[in-house]
Amino acid sequence: MKKFILGSCVLLMSIGTIHAQKKKDLIDEVNKLRQELKNTKAELNDSRKKEKATLTQVASIEAQVKDLKETNASLLNNMSSFTELSNQKAKNLETSLKSLQEKDKQIKTINDAISKNDSIKLATLTVFKNALGGEANIGVQNGAVLIVFANTLLFGDNDKSFKVQDKAKGTLEKLAAALKAKPDLKIIVEGNSNALNFKDKTISDNWDLSAKQAASIVRMLQNEFEIDPKRIEVLAKSEYGSQSIETSTRIIVDPKFDEFYGLVKEQMKNATKG
Repeated sequence: MKKFILGSCVLLMSIGTIHAQKKKDLIDEVNKLRQELKNTKAELNDSRKKEKATLTQVASIEAQVKDLKETNASLLNNMSSFTELSNQKAKNLETSLKSLQEKDKQIKTINDAISKNDSIKLATLTVFKNALGGEANIGVQNGAVLIVFANTLLFGDNDKSFKVQDKAKGTLEKLAAALKAKPDLKIIVEGNSNALNFKDKTISDNWDLSAKQAASIVRMLQNEFEIDPKRIEVLAKSEYGSQSIETSTRIIVDPKFDEFYGLVKEQMKNATKG
């Protein structure tokens, strides 16, 4: 009986020890699980924080990428505009250069025409100087060849005379010969008189006298030396047109500006073709 009781006690004690050990193991396991849960929660929180930070960083990077894309698009657009502007400027520069070259060509053409025209005037001047010698003052004034005869040579000492003297016919014949040598030239015969005391009722004043004197020269050139009257014009200046003390008759060889401009135009046309 004692053995049974002793055995029972030992068994109970063993069972109690085993139970206590299991309880302790369970508690340790629970504590371990709690610790792992705590660690897991901490790691989760840390992961969430990192995720949040990463999302923020991603959003920032996306914003930067968007910014860069917009900047890049703007740069490309500006580059395109700059290229277009540069091309337009280059085109404008080329147009301006062509325009300058064209203007240089036109200026050269005009200068060549002026030189040619000046050469023509010089040749014309030479023709009249060779023809008349010292019987008249000959020069170039305002682009025209100017031949000045003293009225005493043409009409004598009477300052109211408008009849050409016989001794002046030889001089006018020489003038006519020079005009015939240059059939394309037109002339203006300009009277300049400065007479006083008009008692002759056939003459009103110096305007009238200047016109009559110039007309007498024209008639002689036309009738005696066969100069085409269509080439001649008459101009009366009276005492207000005199450029010296001695009255005179001036022969102005028409500069023929129309022909000069025609020459320029023709040369410019030829330059354009070239």
